[in-house]
Amino acid sequence: MRLTSLSLRHFRNHLNSDFEFGDGTNIFLGSNGEGKTNVIEAISYLCLTKSFYAGGDSLVLRFGESMFEVEGKISADSGIESTVRVAFSEPAGEKLFSINRKRIERLYTVIGQFPVVICSPEHAPITMGSPSERRKFVDLILSQSNAAYFQDLLEYRRVLKHRNKILFNARTSRSDPEGVIDPWDEQVAALGARIMMRRMTFVREFRSFVSSAYVQFVEKEEQPSIEYAPTVAMADAADESNVQQLLREALREKREEERKIGTTLIGPQRDEFRLAINGLELRKFASQGQHKTFLVALKMAEFFFLKDRCRETPILLLDDVFSELDDQRVTRVLRFVGELSQTFITSTSAQLFEMTVPANDRNRKFSIHGGAVVNWNPAEVA
Repeated sequence: MRLTSLSLRHFRNHLNSDFEFGDGTNIFLGSNGEGKTNVIEAISYLCLTKSFYAGGDSLVLRFGESMFEVEGKISADSGIESTVRVAFSEPAGEKLFSINRKRIERLYTVIGQFPVVICSPEHAPITMGSPSERRKFVDLILSQSNAAYFQDLLEYRRVLKHRNKILFNARTSRSDPEGVIDPWDEQVAALGARIMMRRMTFVREFRSFVSSAYVQFVEKEEQPSIEYAPTVAMADAADESNVQQLLREALREKREEERKIGTTLIGPQRDEFRLAINGLELRKFASQGQHKTFLVALKMAEFFFLKDRCRETPILLLDDVFSELDDQRVTRVLRFVGELSQTFITSTSAQLFEMTVPANDRNRKFSIHGGAVVNWNPAEVA
């Protein structure tokens, strides 16, 4: 898949910016705060219907404006071209998403049509942060590659919200939720079992992708690993009905504790995915450089996993990924991604790319200044 062109109107720093991209590596250079990451963020809107980093659509509006528009032409591996447009009006509080001028009413149906892999400082918590960050990472991969998983996840969140409301009301009123909560337990168990089974299968398959990607950037003495740690003890040979029963039993055991706390303590919303190097937990023992390398490896593994499952080559977005990497690893990353797919990279330094990203028809460089595309000037951004 390739993004051939992109137009931004009133988007973040950009008043009116247009791009024509190469099929290889596209680099956005400029000082911090000039609008480089805004371009990456706009591409995420086309592929995921939203920003990978802002909390809401109104936050990406250019100051003083009431609407923004992002439009791009995306060419699939099959050659089929789609014109994708996202427009948001703050006064109306409405976001319009269209493909080939046909409005998409249910935005979740877009997920997976235009697979994308994004790596930015916003994703550092995947290796350093709480379990919720790793769950989000896994959920996005599975949601792009498996529509049924995404549907189950959306429905599970709806059910969980209702169940938590019942528990919260029981806590504040000091009442017993028995009877009222039972039907919601069944839904949590049924949906939770499907989600957890898919997560377990995913981790089994994903391990080899992580190992293959990691070895591209570091010496072989470092062995990465990812393990699934669900809230109930799932055996390797467990099936969906077994997990559903485990969840039912665990929910019953935790009922009194949940009533006192006012929230659900069992289910996939509490799962963990443990990351390690040579058996040592990443969060406790890894250096800053190892964290960054592991994150890049996870993202490269995500790329190959999505390419295999979606039968479409994802777009790769790398936002300021080279800090805390030594020169050797930077060179390895650039040479590795240069042959994978169409890639978009932001950086403050032109020198990183002088030897590894040759100027040709496939590779293009854009200098961004004040939310506008200006002429390429190595001296200005070096």
